Amino acid sequence: MSRGIMTLSLPQEVLKEINEVAKKEKLSKSELFRMAIDDFMGKLKWERASRYGRKVAREKKIDEKDVEKIIHEFRKK
Repeated sequence: MSRGIMTLSLPQEVLKEINEVAKKEKLSKSELFRMAIDDFMGKLKWERASRYGRKVAREKKIDEKDVEKIIHEFRKK
């Protein structure tokens, strides 16, 4: 996997906290940032999927009981 370099400007207090957390968790700052970004991106993707699901459910007038029924019927196939 190829990598790119990114320069980041942070307030001194935040940088100090990042250094402390990285040291305590025995991670490099790069590893800590990769983990934080991966977590954020995963949450963002989940929120987008959830928002889409709610929109479709509203459009099709589907509620939670309907979802359970749809899943049950799908699993029967």
